[in-house]
Amino acid sequence: MNEQQHIPIIFLAGPPGSGKTTLGSKVCEELGLRFLDLSRPIRSSGPPDEREVLESAISDRSADVVALSWRLQQDTAVRALARLSGVLLLLWAHPLEMQARSGHSESLFTPVGRLKTKGGFGRHGTGCREFRRLDRTCDGTLLLVDASLEEASAALEEGISAIRKESSDPPAVREGLLGWVRDWQQDFRADKRAAEVIVDAMARYTLHLKSQGASRRKLSGVYDDLDSAGMLVMMYDAPKGTDTENILRHFYDPPWESSYRRKFSDSPSAVKRYTRTLEGFSRFLQDAGMLPRDDEA
Repeated sequence: MNEQQHIPIIFLAGPPGSGKTTLGSKVCEELGLRFLDLSRPIRSSGPPDEREVLESAISDRSADVVALSWRLQQDTAVRALARLSGVLLLLWAHPLEMQARSGHSESLFTPVGRLKTKGGFGRHGTGCREFRRLDRTCDGTLLLVDASLEEASAALEEGISAIRKESSDPPAVREGLLGWVRDWQQDFRADKRAAEVIVDAMARYTLHLKSQGASRRKLSGVYDDLDSAGMLVMMYDAPKGTDTENILRHFYDPPWESSYRRKFSDSPSAVKRYTRTLEGFSRFLQDAGMLPRDDEA
């Protein structure tokens, strides 16, 4: 796999009028990136349609940044495909601005009755269910409310550059989990090298879940469960060294379930989630070749 394949494709999401075409084309020209604009109708006498063009661009890696049409963004399969292939970045201006720029006569947004400012959308323009839905779906959000073209372009350029740079960082850095190594060392006098092996594997797992389209709510629980499992392994098993298989063997089964109940939560739903998370982590380790499969162990 060459270096280019490690860099995620960036998919620009957002309602009509959010600036996907204008900002995307401008920033990509400045950065020397390949831009595919699917937010406008494809002029063709026949196939392929925009879904086929998108799938082809992903398969061939013929684009660095793709602006998704509003129709494509409503397709859950397309959203999952985008997250599997790269990063979904939401562009969001104020709904009143986007509505005016979109050219749509029908309303694209649902105001909140209790909000009395800016047409019921609030000063920051996030007071509508459409924003909440898109914000939950996407990996990141750029709020461009009241931003000039230059300010919005600078924000998008910074966002795209950060995503592309971040892809070259180690998984634990990208996931922000290095603090676990420090915490485990301070709290349990854990071996640093062993802690780094565990955290690296956990970060690879959470990145895998993100690529599969896991929701933020699910990921929040996964992070909590993995951190708890890491603490328990460091507390009771105290692995040492850098032998990946020897260190990660503690995760063949959900580690120290009885201690989890005693130290973290005895709630049946919490214990069930902990077990489910760690079983998924174990399967991932085996599928990724970091642990032998159960029938080979």
